[in-house]
Amino acid sequence: MSERNDDVKVYQDKKAKAEDYKSSAYTLLIVGVLGIGAFILMEAGVLPFRLAGSGKYITYGVMGTVFGVFIVMGILSLKSSKKYTQEAITEEDLTGKIKMWAKEHITAESIKERVWFEEGTPDEMKYFKYFEGIKAAVTQEFGNLNASYLDALCEALYAEIFEEN
Repeated sequence: MSERNDDVKVYQDKKAKAEDYKSSAYTLLIVGVLGIGAFILMEAGVLPFRLAGSGKYITYGVMGTVFGVFIVMGILSLKSSKKYTQEAITEEDLTGKIKMWAKEHITAESIKERVWFEEGTPDEMKYFKYFEGIKAAVTQEFGNLNASYLDALCEALYAEIFEEN
C-alpha cells in the first residue's frame, strides 16, 4: 500500500501548469533583458552611475551571466508553456468524456451497491470506500490513468454524485 501512495502527488492540471510556465517565462525574460540593457546603458554613459576599477569586469561577467541564464530559462519556460498548453487540450477533452460518462453511468446508488462495509461504519470510512468505488469504475472504463489526475477527478465526481444529491 505504501508503494502505491508514494507515486501520488498533488495534482495540478495542465492548463494551470501552462499558465505558471508562461508567467515565469515572461518574468525571466523581462528581468534578463532589463538587466543586460542596464549594463549597456551604464557603459554607454546614459545612466548616471558607473562601475569603476577592476571589480567592474567581475561584476559585469557575473551579472551578465546571471541575466543571460534568465533569458535562456525564460525561453525554455516559454517552450514548456506551449507544450503544456497542447497537453491541456487533450486533458480537458478526456476530463469531459469521463464526466459525461460518469453522469450517465454512475449514481450514488450504483456506488453504494458496489461497496460493502460492516454495520456501524463511520461516515469517514464510507467516504473512502465510495471514493475507491468511483475510482474502480472510472479505471474499469477508461483504463489506468495518472494516479494524481485520477484522484483529483474522482474527488470532483464524488462531490457531484454524493454531495449535490
